[in-house]
Amino acid sequence: MADKAWKASERRMARDVGTERIPVTGVDRHGADFADGIACYQLKVRRAIPGWLWDWLDGIQGTGQRQGKAGVLVLKHPGQKDTDALVVLSWADWVDLHGVPEREGEGQ
Repeated sequence: MADKAWKASERRMARDVGTERIPVTGVDRHGADFADGIACYQLKVRRAIPGWLWDWLDGIQGTGQRQGKAGVLVLKHPGQKDTDALVVLSWADWVDLHGVPEREGEGQ
């Protein structure tokens, strides 16, 4: 049986950062879909994501590209602690910044 589209996305994105998808083994749906040496990831594939988010991300990405940098969108509520703000960037920019680590035993 073929993977569902969301599961195939999890597999591809996990490989982008040099790891593998973590299979679901129980009822905990807040677990990581994949993890690497610096982060735990949970992918959400949704038909609708607010248009304003894409507009703002497109704008800062354009600015970043003109300066040879990644465009990063930071979101927070009024009164929210700065340390709780969200960071949004494209997956391609994240992979470029993250790099793909060598797997154990490779390159030695």
